[in-house]
Amino acid sequence: MPTDQLHWLSVRELLCGFRAGTFTPLEVLDHLVERIEELDKATGINAIVDLQIDSARELALAATRRYQEGAGASSSVDSSHRDAEPPLLGVPFLIKEQHDVAGLSATRGSQALQGRIAEKDAEIVERLKQAGAIPFGRTTTPEMSCATFTHTREWGVTRNPYNLNKTPGGSSGGSGAAVAAGFAPFATASDIGGSTRIPAAFCGLPGLKTSYGRTPGAVPTNIDWYRGDHILARTVSDTALVFNQIMGPSRFDMATLPVSGTFPVEYGFGRHDFTSGSEVSPEAGKHEVDLSGWKIGVSADLGCYELDESTRLGVERIAEALEAAGARIVPVEVGLKLDDVTRASMAHYGGLLARNVMRQAGGDITVLEPYTQEFVRRTTRFAEETSLLEAAIVESDIQQKLLKALDDVDVLITATSAVEDLDAGEDFTTGIDRPDGEHSFYWEAHQVVPFNIANRMPAMSVPSGIGSAGVPTGVQIVGMPYREATVLQVAAAVEALMPFPRPTVG
Repeated sequence: MPTDQLHWLSVRELLCGFRAGTFTPLEVLDHLVERIEELDKATGINAIVDLQIDSARELALAATRRYQEGAGASSSVDSSHRDAEPPLLGVPFLIKEQHDVAGLSATRGSQALQGRIAEKDAEIVERLKQAGAIPFGRTTTPEMSCATFTHTREWGVTRNPYNLNKTPGGSSGGSGAAVAAGFAPFATASDIGGSTRIPAAFCGLPGLKTSYGRTPGAVPTNIDWYRGDHILARTVSDTALVFNQIMGPSRFDMATLPVSGTFPVEYGFGRHDFTSGSEVSPEAGKHEVDLSGWKIGVSADLGCYELDESTRLGVERIAEALEAAGARIVPVEVGLKLDDVTRASMAHYGGLLARNVMRQAGGDITVLEPYTQEFVRRTTRFAEETSLLEAAIVESDIQQKLLKALDDVDVLITATSAVEDLDAGEDFTTGIDRPDGEHSFYWEAHQVVPFNIANRMPAMSVPSGIGSAGVPTGVQIVGMPYREATVLQVAAAVEALMPFPRPTVG
């Protein structure tokens, strides 16, 4: 690949190139920084909060020297030497501003938190650094990560690289836009109500929400059973590779679980092993996807969502591709009720997320963004009207319906977002206009929250096509609790059958 196209390389392709001496971590970092400085503000994408160039270049120079001194500098390095090499050595990445970086601001995009400085790195950041990855900048979020779009008075409007009039989603919208635009091979993300999967869908990326407890979080929000810290990358294989570095028990987070083995990085669907140091093309050895023996359930709307035509067609397109590859497609009646999903989740957010927002804002709602104020008011009302026990009963019913839906299939396929896109810069405080003229709270426009309620179920969004405004659509691949490997395997099959899109940027 020409050096002016380094920004499109995957994590594994970068590692291959580093080991082969084709290019260096320092060259890749400098290329990405130049690309961001040239395009982020000029195009209006506006996904980057700030860059930490000097510290990143020091780390990239050290990684470059290590490769040049023999730690994997050629394809002939023996396995014992390779074992001593950090698994992500020299790979640059971006950090969602929600994840603390010691000594940097921690305002969460809120003018109510001006002057707040992080005391230490978030554990997801620390684990990635220990794996050899190089943080070099941070990405935008909506205020305190409480929206499914991304804009604030503090940082401005973040726009979708596929259509600048549209949002990349939220709350990990800056990370989604940055990775899609070729600003980094991966970026950190999080998910308490679709904040990883919605940007993945709108930005044409794979986005995995792991089962609760797989990754560590920051106190006190780590006890929230809806949440999880994740990443956004451009390939399924990269997603698995990076997740293997951030999962596992934490002495700071009692919710984290032991890990038995790692997610498989190879799936047998034509994915080349770049970790071997070989310079063979990723297309080498590609063969037909065979899903014979797989049973895949499909419920486009989960029984309760009103889907735009583009999103419904995306589900059908994925189902047809999987069936053509040998899978047995089984229509599934999930039977969820939107009122139940809304009641349980809004009461949950009102009791935890909204109260934490108000705690951080010093109790003054007027200093917050209009959409944050509406979020706090609405969810607080639900929390006041619905007791913890009542919410738990509704949550349990939703969980049982989802477990039953997956009882006789390997995975369930459903849309990621009911709406195909959202306009950039809008607050949606009065809801979202639909073709039938109805309005709804923006969280009801996406089919992600049921799998935060059932948060032991892994759910991964993968691209399913392009909508009427040029914005990607996505489907979720959902597995039984803690069966991420199964979800990843089906996602890899989708990727091989229907290559993921890429925007025209720069």
